[in-house]
Amino acid sequence: MPSFVWDRDTEDAWNEPYEYGGQEQFHREATKILGLLKKQYSSKDMHFDRDEESLDKAVWLLQTDALEALVDSLALTEEKRHRIAARLFRDAVETMDMSAYFYLGGEQARKDLRKWYKDEVIPHRVFRAFIRDSECKEKAKNLGSLYGDLSKYTHRTYRAIGNSYILGRDKKIAYDGFSESGFRVLPHVVSLSYAIIAALIKRFIAVSETTEQLSSENISIIWSESLENETVQRRFGTGPGQVVRSSPIEFDFNFDES
Repeated sequence: MPSFVWDRDTEDAWNEPYEYGGQEQFHREATKILGLLKKQYSSKDMHFDRDEESLDKAVWLLQTDALEALVDSLALTEEKRHRIAARLFRDAVETMDMSAYFYLGGEQARKDLRKWYKDEVIPHRVFRAFIRDSECKEKAKNLGSLYGDLSKYTHRTYRAIGNSYILGRDKKIAYDGFSESGFRVLPHVVSLSYAIIAALIKRFIAVSETTEQLSSENISIIWSESLENETVQRRFGTGPGQVVRSSPIEFDFNFDES
């Protein structure tokens, strides 16, 4: 059984941040998964021509970039460098979604792909509009909410910056980056980051399968070779009568071609 962090609600991760054993297990499993994913994507290294402007090349470039963002965010979280790690979350989502748009978006996406190769920016709202028109407005709304939530880390809203501060004596705030303050990084931030990374890895795998970069068989092998046999039990599990509220950050893993 895998680490419970793979299915952990982000609000639960924030409220119960002291599950160190489960987080360590997740880090081991995620490291293996990302390593095996990189091995799969490396099969196309030295495959594409520099001047080639194909769909296959664009999808591979974008997903390789998103994958590396996940690798970096996991390493940075382990090092408790959460400020930089959090900035990579939106980057990973935006990049993997663009690859899905180019692959699924039909003729308009082909036109945008040509613009992309000319170094033009294709904003994430284009992908959301495609989802709204081809699937449903609710799914597009959820994507917008996800993008907006992760954008707060990029644009450094008050609450995003506040994650770097600890409440000291007399309600004075202490920055976790000043060693002389004697404070450490809040465990809540690390716990939350791991939960987000878990969701983003699953999202990446869903996109990679939809865009035919990975087969379902390869994905099954990656999971089976990476997940440990025994789940590290929660120290502060949700027992009878306890309710875990729904996640403040919603992740949607389904990308339909219809």
